[in-house]
Amino acid sequence: MTRRSDFCDCEARFSEFVNDTNAAHPCDRGAVVMTRAPGVVDVMGGIVENSGALVLTATLATAATLACWQTADDRVRIRLAATDGEAATGGEVARDLSLPYDAFDAGSNSAAALANSVRKMGCEWAAPTCLTLWQAIADGIMPRPSRGLMIVLQSDFPSKTDLGRCWSFAAATIHGLCQLFDVQADQLRKSQICAEAVMPLTGMHSVRAPMTALCGPAGGALLQLRFYPQVLCQKLELPPGITIVAAKTRLTRPTTRQRLMDTRTCAEMGQRMIAELQHRDGLRGDMASGRLATITPAEYVERYRDRLPTKISGQAFVGRFGALRGLDGEFDPHGTYKIRSRSEHHIYENRRVHEFATSIARARRTQAADALVHAGELMYASHWSHSQRCGIGGVEADQLVSAIRQQGPATGLFGAKVTAGGEGGEVVVLMRDDEPAHAALADAVAHAEAASNRRIHTYRGSINGAEFFQASELGEVVDSATDVVDSATGA
Repeated sequence: MTRRSDFCDCEARFSEFVNDTNAAHPCDRGAVVMTRAPGVVDVMGGIVENSGALVLTATLATAATLACWQTADDRVRIRLAATDGEAATGGEVARDLSLPYDAFDAGSNSAAALANSVRKMGCEWAAPTCLTLWQAIADGIMPRPSRGLMIVLQSDFPSKTDLGRCWSFAAATIHGLCQLFDVQADQLRKSQICAEAVMPLTGMHSVRAPMTALCGPAGGALLQLRFYPQVLCQKLELPPGITIVAAKTRLTRPTTRQRLMDTRTCAEMGQRMIAELQHRDGLRGDMASGRLATITPAEYVERYRDRLPTKISGQAFVGRFGALRGLDGEFDPHGTYKIRSRSEHHIYENRRVHEFATSIARARRTQAADALVHAGELMYASHWSHSQRCGIGGVEADQLVSAIRQQGPATGLFGAKVTAGGEGGEVVVLMRDDEPAHAALADAVAHAEAASNRRIHTYRGSINGAEFFQASELGEVVDSATDVVDSATGA
């Protein structure tokens, strides 16, 4: 069981660790920059971000904390103060990585080669930071530094969780580098660099996750994101007394990276087929831009559903439409792709997310309980679609969501759904933030544990994104630190 005091001790040691490291590798120019990026979860939407749909995300009170400064030598040194939540409770774990700047030169070293070198050195924990530095230099957002660089990292992500870990480290890194080298870059560009950087590690090109880690709100608010046709980044306040909690279970059959990639590929294929049908029907649609969110559910059912194949082989698709651009290495000509169900998820999910946001806004404005109930029902529908249409999730996640649904709104548990993280084993819950509701969640967790014979951990609390972090907060993190609740005790 991880307690608040464990995280307090971990954060208190970080400043000492930075001071000790600075004594060994002194700051040669400028100041020591410190930043922190929170963990993130999808609340609604998630995997549909590339279709032009609205997505809703939230921050958690887990974090990647970073300090960086310039040194007098010509090497990049990265030191880990704590590997994760378990390491933080079991004693300080220091690990060091030292690389020449040539390793970060896109002209002489690829991102894949860098990731492989880091892996071979037994420092996979440094991969998101290394790849983000490489990508920032390759992208031209910052020049190749002429002096050495010292980066100190700390993670309080609990062991064997996702919670946006890679993107949080990437976000902390890009934000710290921009501060250190006085680089002016907007949130979108920094998020795109993070997305490119960690794609070799995650298999997914996600802009929403680093954007949330950079500018996500705390204190009971969600982040509304849309990237097409214009960028939307806007806070959505939850009603008073309502919160988002994350839960993690382990699946017997985890969702593979390839499954997530196939789901994205199928949506791209469905978009191209619908564009052809629009052209054949003489319609002037917006599908040439590749956005399934431009199709309403009613239009989809009336015009396209019965004209899309349920499945198609990669070879047949290529013969008819040509290769899919931008998906090199992911598309299998000999594979079978479920076009209709994956496309349906993107189209219907966009409508669900908009309805969810409207319901949350109405519940905040009017205190109407039925609006929260409706928002919860939309989450359950989204969970079903993720599972049945996209194959994301598993039996254990279904059991947890079912147990939460059985508790019902009367207990303060309004809705739950699987996220795209944690190999399909991470779930988000919309609930009241009071003791009876948390007790009801503990009961649901205990029931799901008994059914699945799997331990389940819950995470509550929220902190601001990296762009709102103040170094003075470091000693105050205990006030908002993640509660890692041991489901066996509820403590």
